[in-house]
Amino acid sequence: MTRPDSLLETVASLIARRSEGTYWDFKRCHHASKADLIHDTLCLANAKHRGSRFLIFGVDNENFSLHSISNDPGRRTQADIAGLFRDNSSKFFQSRFPDFNLAEVLIEGTLLDVLVLEDMPNKPYYLVERYGQLRAHHIYTRVCDTNTPVTNAAQPHEIERMWRERFGLNLTPLDRVKLYLNQVHAWVPSNKIGENPYEHHRTFPEFTLRVTEAEQIMACNEEWTRGEICTDNNHAEYYEIHFHQTCLARVLYVRFDDRKKSMVAPKWEARGVGRFYFYEADSISYALQKWYAASGRGDHSMTLSIRGNSDVSKQARSRWGHHLKIPVTSKEELDEFLGHRNDREHVDTSQDKDEQYELFLRNLLEFDDWRRQRGTI
Repeated sequence: MTRPDSLLETVASLIARRSEGTYWDFKRCHHASKADLIHDTLCLANAKHRGSRFLIFGVDNENFSLHSISNDPGRRTQADIAGLFRDNSSKFFQSRFPDFNLAEVLIEGTLLDVLVLEDMPNKPYYLVERYGQLRAHHIYTRVCDTNTPVTNAAQPHEIERMWRERFGLNLTPLDRVKLYLNQVHAWVPSNKIGENPYEHHRTFPEFTLRVTEAEQIMACNEEWTRGEICTDNNHAEYYEIHFHQTCLARVLYVRFDDRKKSMVAPKWEARGVGRFYFYEADSISYALQKWYAASGRGDHSMTLSIRGNSDVSKQARSRWGHHLKIPVTSKEELDEFLGHRNDREHVDTSQDKDEQYELFLRNLLEFDDWRRQRGTI
C-alpha cells in the first residue's frame, strides 16, 4: 500500500505533468454515476502498468486546475466505494474486483481525494452481468490517457496480456512460483524421488517442491528459535523449488520440538551486538513461509513462543501475548530502520545465549515502536 508521504509526492508530480496517462486519471469532482465510477476503476485496474494506479478527484482534466472536494455533494467515502463493489460482487467475474483504498491529500492548500488501485495479478477484471450502460463480458482497459468506451472492448492483444499476467506467464520462473505459492491448494503430492517426497503444481507440474536434508553445520538453534521447547532437538531441512530439472531456490526451514512444528528461517542483519530477524516481503522465503502456514501440512506456524522472565521478555508478552511474529519488511524499510548497508557500523555480535535472546526481543520491540511512530502499523 502506498505510504501517505509518498502518495503526496506522487500526486503532486502527476499534476505537474499537466496531462493524464496510462495509470492516472483526473476528475474535477466525484462521479455522479456509479456505473461511470466502476468503468473508470476497471479501465485503470486493467491498464498495462507495473505499480499502483490513481483516480484523482479535485483536478480539472482539461486545464489541470485544483478544486477542493471538501464541499463536493457527490463525494464518496472509502466505505461508500467499498460497498458499491461489494454489493455488486456477484456481477464481477469470479466475484473479483480491484483492491483499492481512498486517501486524502492536500496540494497547495486544496483537499483532493485519491482512489489508489493496487496492482494485483487478477486481471482481467470485468462484469459478467450488465450494470447500467456497462456491458457484460466486455473487458475495459486504458491505453495512454484514453479509456475503452463502454460500448467497445479492449483489443485482443491487450486481453491476452491480461490473461498472461493472471497466470504468471509474463514472469520469470522464480516470480511465477512466488505467484503459484499463493494458490495453496493447487499443490499436490507426487511420487517420491528416492527417499524424498515432493509436490507439484496441479496446473503447471513443471514446478515442484522437494525436501532435502540441510548440512550438519547449518545453524538451527539461533536465537529466534529459542522460545520453542526442545531446541536441542531442532532439525534443519531445505525446501528446494524446481522448474523442470533446474533448482530455482533452496529455502532453509527449521523443525522444532521433535519435528512437531516448522518455520522457514528468517534472514537477519546485525544491529549493535544483536541481530534483527525479518522476512523480506517479496522474497521466495516469505512466499514459502506463507504457503507453509496456510497449507495445513502439519503445524507450520507464523508465530514463535516468547520465553524467559527478563524485563524484555515481560515487555514482549505484555505487547504480543505469549507469541510473536517475525516482522515482514521491504529492503527500503530495512535501510530506513538500520541505516543504509554501506553506512552501518560492523561490530561482533554477542556470543552469550541469554543476551542474544534478549537482544532479539529488544530489536523486535524497537522495530515495532519505530513503525508505530512512523504510522506504518
